[in-house]
Amino acid sequence: MAIQAAILTVGDRYLSGEAKDESGSALEGICLKLGWELVKHEMVPDQDDHIVHWLVTNADSGQIDVILTVDGIGIKAKDRVPESMYQVCERWLPGFSELARQNAYEKTPLVALTRGLAGIRGKTLIINLPGTPTAVKDSMEILKPVLRQTIDQIK
Repeated sequence: MAIQAAILTVGDRYLSGEAKDESGSALEGICLKLGWELVKHEMVPDQDDHIVHWLVTNADSGQIDVILTVDGIGIKAKDRVPESMYQVCERWLPGFSELARQNAYEKTPLVALTRGLAGIRGKTLIINLPGTPTAVKDSMEILKPVLRQTIDQIK
């Protein structure tokens, strides 16, 4: 059975058209290449209430196996995805974020400044990914071997 995936791109600059959601587009391609069904890809502003509402609504819908967030995990004041995750997730998978950061460090030492998390709400896996296409591709490549088994165990 195909994994049901949703992508949430976080950032005012994407909503305003100031920046193109290249990472989200790259992630769509990765999901489809993995044989996943992309249920939705939406954007919200850099505000906790919007992020939390979107994550809770979609995780609790029973229709999505994995939510992948894009951007909003840095150290700038407006990077609020980790704070939102603390309000949403019931259990944590620290190995996902550790593995993604460790894998990317040689290429991009600044990955040490990212605060992305991975957790579970109900029967939905939620993973935070960086805001660059290369970092998204690298993160998904390193996590790919464990995603199916993780989702199967959550279900």
